[in-house]
Amino acid sequence: MNNIVCRSIIFCCLLLSFSSHLQAARYTGGVAINIDQNVTFNFGIANQGNRTATVWYSNNMAIAIEGATASTYERATMEKIVALMAASKASFEEFTGLRNLPLNGSYRGLPTIQVPRDNNGAGGLAAHGVFGLSVGSGLFNPFYERVKQGDISIDQVWLYEMNRNFYKSGSNGWNAWIDWACDGNNSNYGYWTVGFNNAAAFWIVDDLGVGLHYFGKDYARFRQDHKDELDKYLNNNAYNFDNVWATSKLPWRNGTINTLMSAVLLEWYDDLGGKAFVQRLYQQIENNPKLRDRFDHQGARDNWYRMVSRASRSDQAQYFENTLRWSISSSAKAQIQNELGGDNGGGGNDSDIIIEAEDAQLYGLFKVGNDSAASAGQYIHSEYQGNYYGENVEANRAELSFTAPQAGLYTLKGTTYAPNNQADSFYIKVNDNPRQIWDTTNSSVYEEMDVNYRNEANQVEIDISAGQHKIVVYVREDGTRLDRLRLVRIGEGNGGQDDGENGGYDGIPRPITIEAESATLSGLFRKGSDAAANAGAYIDSVLNGQYFEGNASNPNRAQMSFIATGAGRYQLKGTSYSPTQSADSFWVQVNGGTIHLWDTLATAAYDEMDVNSRGVSDTLEVQLNEGENTITVYVREDGTRLDQLRLLPLDGNGGGEEPPIPEPEVNLLVNGDFESGNSTGWVSGYSATTTTTTSAYSGNYVLLSKDRSAWYHGPKQDVISKLNVGGSYKLSAMVRMVSGSSTKIESRLLTRDDTGHVWHKLGQVSGTTAWQELSAEFTVQASGSLINAELYFFGPDAGNNFIIDEVSLAEQ
Repeated sequence: MNNIVCRSIIFCCLLLSFSSHLQAARYTGGVAINIDQNVTFNFGIANQGNRTATVWYSNNMAIAIEGATASTYERATMEKIVALMAASKASFEEFTGLRNLPLNGSYRGLPTIQVPRDNNGAGGLAAHGVFGLSVGSGLFNPFYERVKQGDISIDQVWLYEMNRNFYKSGSNGWNAWIDWACDGNNSNYGYWTVGFNNAAAFWIVDDLGVGLHYFGKDYARFRQDHKDELDKYLNNNAYNFDNVWATSKLPWRNGTINTLMSAVLLEWYDDLGGKAFVQRLYQQIENNPKLRDRFDHQGARDNWYRMVSRASRSDQAQYFENTLRWSISSSAKAQIQNELGGDNGGGGNDSDIIIEAEDAQLYGLFKVGNDSAASAGQYIHSEYQGNYYGENVEANRAELSFTAPQAGLYTLKGTTYAPNNQADSFYIKVNDNPRQIWDTTNSSVYEEMDVNYRNEANQVEIDISAGQHKIVVYVREDGTRLDRLRLVRIGEGNGGQDDGENGGYDGIPRPITIEAESATLSGLFRKGSDAAANAGAYIDSVLNGQYFEGNASNPNRAQMSFIATGAGRYQLKGTSYSPTQSADSFWVQVNGGTIHLWDTLATAAYDEMDVNSRGVSDTLEVQLNEGENTITVYVREDGTRLDQLRLLPLDGNGGGEEPPIPEPEVNLLVNGDFESGNSTGWVSGYSATTTTTTSAYSGNYVLLSKDRSAWYHGPKQDVISKLNVGGSYKLSAMVRMVSGSSTKIESRLLTRDDTGHVWHKLGQVSGTTAWQELSAEFTVQASGSLINAELYFFGPDAGNNFIIDEVSLAEQ
C-alpha cells in the first residue's frame, strides 16, 4: 500500500467501503435453536442476580431474556438474532486474534448475551478480557422488531460492548503500548479503548454484511459524522498533537478525543487494506516497546507509527508527520525504513518488491501463523509432523502474485524460519519456469537469505518484464516457515525474455547433492527418519534378509532427477547405512545406461564413500548431460539405507565453450585436505580433541573436533609465517556438524601486534549436518609489528562435534 497522502481519495474509499459492506456475507441467516423456559439465570453483568428467564440458544450462542416466555418472541426472528450474535463474536475473533475467552456468565456452557429488564441504568455493559455482555430490554425490543420486519441491522451498542470483551486491559493490556493521559492528568486515560469500541462497529458490520443502527442514524450517516470530525482537524494547520490529541476535549465542540481516534482508525481501515490491515494492526500492538508511563507521548506516537507502517506494509512517516502533524523520532523512522525497505538490514531502495507470505492464496496444508517476530506479525507454514513431500506437491502450495513496476534483472530473497533440520526447504517456481528445491537457512529465527536452487544456483536471479507475475511456493518439509519474499533490482535484464543460450545454464560443471528422500519411490522402497542422516531422512526397504537380482530388482527403484549446469565426467559418491553385513549393496544406473552393482560400506553408520562398480572400478565415474539427468537406485539387499548422493565434476568437456583455466592457487596452510590421514599442522585451540576421521567432503579424510567443553574450542593452525601486513587473502573451507545442529560454525584469525591480541571475524555459516562452504576475504592489519597469527575454527555449542575439510588459505 502507498502512504496516505492524497486526501481527495478518501470519499471514494468510503463509497467503496459501502459497496464491500453490502457484499460481505459472514452472516447468512438464521440457525436452528432450542428454547428453554422458566429457567433461573444469573443476570450478573448488570448486578441483577438470579431471575426467571427464557433462553434461546444454538450450538454456539445463547440469549437469556428476563421475564420472557417462548411465545414472547417469534422463533424465526430469534433464530436470526442468535445467529447474528454468534457471527459477531466470530468476526471479533478473526479481527483481534483473541479466541477462547473465558465466559462472563453462561447458559449450558455457551457464550450468553444477557437481556435483563433493568440493565442497571446503562444501555450496555461488558467487561474486558471475558466474553459476555448485557443490554436492557428497552434496547433489545426495538432491535428485535427491526429484524422481524426484515431490517437486518445491529445496534452499535451491541458491538461497542462486545469490543470491550475483545480488548486487552490491565497492566499488560494494549493501552500499555498505545494510550496516553490527557490534560496532564493521570486519570484522564483510556480514550483509545473507546476509539476502538466505535471504530470496530463499522468493520464488524462490513464483515457481517448487515446494517448498523445508532439512535436513528444509519451506517452511512454515522460514518460521515466521523469523517467530518477528522476533516475539522486535518483542515486546520494550527491543530497538532499537543493541542488536540493530548487533550480530552475536542477544541471545536464539546466532544471527547476518542471520536477523533475512532475516525483515524476508520481512515486507516479504508485506505490501508481493510480487514487484513486491521488484523495486522492488532497483531503489531505488543510488537513494540512498552510505554514508560501514561505521559510517554513520544513513545506512543512512535508505536502507532510503527504499527500502522507494519500493518500497511509501507513506511507511513510522511502521513504521520505531514498529515497528522505528529512528531516521530528519528530512531523509529530508521527502524521502519530498515524493516520495510532494508537490504539484509542495511537500507534498500524504492525499487525493491516486497511480498508478504500471508498475502498468498493458500491451498492444502499451508496456513497462516502469528508471530510478532515475523515481518508484519505473520508467516505461512504447514504443521510440523516430520513429513517430507515429494509427490503430489501441487496440492500444498502458496501462490504469491505481484506487480513489477519496472522490467529488469532481480535477485530473489526470502525470509524463513526452520524449527529444526528436518524442516528447512521448500519447492519454489517463478512464473512458468521449472519447479526447484530451495534449501532455506537452518535457523530458528527469521532470517533473510538469497533464494537458491539446489545444485543449480546459490543466488537466484530472475529476468522479468513490467507487470503481473507469480511465484509459487510448495510444501517440501512440513514445518518450514515463510515470512516474506523480496525482489531486489540489480540491472536492466533482457525485458523478461530468456535468450535460451546454453539452455539457460552456463556450461560449467558444479558439484551436485541429491537427498535420497527426494526420489520418486516404487515397489519396496520407503522413506525413513533418522536425526543422524543428512536432512534427517533416508530411504530403504524393510529388512527381510532377501536380495534381488536381474529383472527382479526393476520394480523396486528410487528415481532421482536433477540438474547439471554443465556436461562432463563426474565422480559419484554416496552416503549409506548397513544394518547388517547382509544388507550392504544396491544396483545403480545413470541416465538409463549400464546398471552397476554398488557394494556399500558394511557399517551401521551414515558414512560417505566412493560409489563403486563391483568387478569394474572402485570409483564410479559417469557422464552427465547439461540440464536434466536421472540416477536410478534399485533394491539389491533389502534393509540397506541410502542417505545422500553427490556428484563431483572431473572435467568440463561437452559443456559448451571451455571456461578459462584460472591460475592455480597456492594453499598456504599445512595439510588443508587432511589426505595425509593425520592432523599434522593442526592443534587444538583451548580444550578439545583434534583428530582425523572419514566421511570426507572430498577424498578420504576430514578433521574432527570433539570433546569440546565451550563454543570457542576447536582446531587452529599457526599462520604467522604465511601472512604479511597489508596482504589480502582468501579463506575457504567445507564444514558441517557431525550430528544435530547449532547456531554457527565460524572461523577467526587471532593476531598479536604491538598493542596486544586482536580477534578478527572471518567467515560464518549455520551449523547443520549438510556440507557448507565457509569463505572469507580479508586484509591483514596490525599496529606496528605482527608478532603472532593463528587461524581458528569453532562456534558450535559445547558438547557438539564438527568436521572441516578442504581448508584453503590463498593470497589474493
